[in-house]
Amino acid sequence: MKNIGIVETVLSWAKFRQDQQLNRKGGGKKARVTGIAKLDDANEAGGKNGQYCTLILTEGDSAKTMAVTGLGVVGRNRYGVFPLKGKPLNVREATHQQILSNAEFTHIKQILGLKHGVTYDSAKNLRYGKLMIMTDQVSYYCL
Repeated sequence: MKNIGIVETVLSWAKFRQDQQLNRKGGGKKARVTGIAKLDDANEAGGKNGQYCTLILTEGDSAKTMAVTGLGVVGRNRYGVFPLKGKPLNVREATHQQILSNAEFTHIKQILGLKHGVTYDSAKNLRYGKLMIMTDQVSYYCL
């Protein structure tokens, strides 16, 4: 009896559908991103100088306030700020549906202009060329 590959066909179709869903949630190089609450976008993000812009990810609103205060010194043209809420999802163990429904990762993809399945050689096609993660200081005590 020949192996007709029904299982392989179904699995490849399911992977194709998952990729389509992720592509719909992806971003692109747009001059302005709308609909993302608490995003302070850089003035030049998504433009011809987007590759020189830096997105600052902070741990919550209080850290965002501190970052925005610092932008008064360096300027808002090439620096954007986005606060993360809560503990990020560990995507290594997450299901496809958990990744799709995670608002934080969906927003970060849109802000950066990332598309699913695309390999980037440079930051020229992205809204931001750099990513800065601003975290709180953590002290570890050894007993």
